[in-house]
Amino acid sequence: MNLQTERIENHRAQFTIEIESDQLEDAKRKAARKISRQVRIKGFRKGKAPYGLVVRQVGEGAVLEEALDDLGDVLYKQALDESDVTPYGPGAFEDFQLEPAPTFVFSVPLQPEVDLQDYQDVRLDFEKPIVSESEIDAALKQMRMRQIEVLDEEVEVAGPGHRVTIAVDSEFVDGDPPADEADALAEDALTAEGDEADESAAADEEPAPYVPKKGDTFVNDENTQIILDPNEDPFIHGFVGNLIGAERGSDVQFELTIPDDDAEERIIGRRVSFIVTINDIEAISIPELDDEFARRTSRERGDEELDLAGLRQSIHDDLARAALDNARSQYSAAVLEKIVDGAEIEYPDLMLTEQIDEMIGEFEGNLKQQRLNLDEYLRLTNSTKDDLREQYRESAVYSLRQSLVLRELVRVRDIEISDEALELRLNSVIAGYGTNPEIRKLFDSPQMRGNIRNELVMNHLHAHLAAIGMGEDPSALIEDMESRAAADTERARERRERLQRYLEEDAANGNEEPASGDAIDASAPQAELDAPAADAPSPEDECAETETGSA
Repeated sequence: MNLQTERIENHRAQFTIEIESDQLEDAKRKAARKISRQVRIKGFRKGKAPYGLVVRQVGEGAVLEEALDDLGDVLYKQALDESDVTPYGPGAFEDFQLEPAPTFVFSVPLQPEVDLQDYQDVRLDFEKPIVSESEIDAALKQMRMRQIEVLDEEVEVAGPGHRVTIAVDSEFVDGDPPADEADALAEDALTAEGDEADESAAADEEPAPYVPKKGDTFVNDENTQIILDPNEDPFIHGFVGNLIGAERGSDVQFELTIPDDDAEERIIGRRVSFIVTINDIEAISIPELDDEFARRTSRERGDEELDLAGLRQSIHDDLARAALDNARSQYSAAVLEKIVDGAEIEYPDLMLTEQIDEMIGEFEGNLKQQRLNLDEYLRLTNSTKDDLREQYRESAVYSLRQSLVLRELVRVRDIEISDEALELRLNSVIAGYGTNPEIRKLFDSPQMRGNIRNELVMNHLHAHLAAIGMGEDPSALIEDMESRAAADTERARERRERLQRYLEEDAANGNEEPASGDAIDASAPQAELDAPAADAPSPEDECAETETGSA
């Protein structure tokens, strides 16, 4: 066998295999015997007919085709063994030539190749987030809203301070934008700015924002609750004022002008008509923001009993941890994006096809949740499967490039998770759900361990990405990440234990429910916090597949 291997387009290798004529003839005779066992030839038992008679019976082409199939499989496997090619997927038979010597041609998709280039030189500024007093105020407001007490459910006329359940239907009522303004917007979108603007600049220019037309929806909500406070209009200034005095079950119609204080420039000054249906009216009591509220709320959070200043500090700390985690995640994602953009990546079309297939599969799953199938969607959108695949192509290309870069980064940065680290994380997850032995059975499985290992790999990789962008040693960031995770786990444990103690104290004092009336499940890994904190993941979260392609 004479083998020649070369690289061809679409990240594939081509095998050109030349063999002796005798080898082909031998394969044809074996093929004829195989055919004779499948085809009845008069005067001969199956498998016993001579070669010439089989050829006359089925034709030389059929014998040659069978021989090429059998011999091709053998030659392709030999070519893989003798070459240094590592295939990504199955090869394909491309051609056969009988003269001047029997020659087979195969193509095989290659494993992807990633050159990260000078990825370690990527730099981005990182700005540590600051928690504002307004964010703490907003969190406290949410806590107060969750502790609202309903005083009267049978109120017939809406007044200040009442909570109303409403349906809202609204639309723009002033006319379309002036024709000269619309023409100017269209011209700006289509005309390059000056003779010096090149094609790439024009391509990067964002299209003009859509300007709502008469009849376009402004707000549509079939069921929402608001508190009638004229100082806190939910949609437009003056909205609440128009509901004061409305009766239960009535429809209230009015028009308002969008002010210029907190609106998008494209809709400032536009007129909007509202039809609001008053479905329910309740008289309520909102707790005062004082030390007693803070004591009650801190108990529900699993904190030590705090005064108002202590509660504000606790909320600040929770918000700060969440903000820092979010900022670091966004930062590492931005670093990754720059590395992906600068990397040289080659992969076969087969990989992209598989990526698109996977994305369409997820889309079909989402359609099923909406009680639709793909055929119905294509019919409703007047599109084809090819159209859908083309729509997904661009995002699939980026997703594939990103996952390949992530995989290469894990390799070049030598990111490995020790069994000890895996066990520590697994125990941390299990501990978040109490001491029930059934919890360990649920979590401690090969699939769960694999998912947790992938999660830890991604955590370490994000630390490496942040270190790259900052030009720092990743070990310090990894140590900080692990210490923060340990602190979060300990904090969750302490809060859970305090919650259990508080519930026992309340039960002993004849108060079976927290003061707010919101029941708290002490068996949960951590009380539902008003400000985000690092909770233990749920069994469903942990069972979900963790991919190294996610950023």
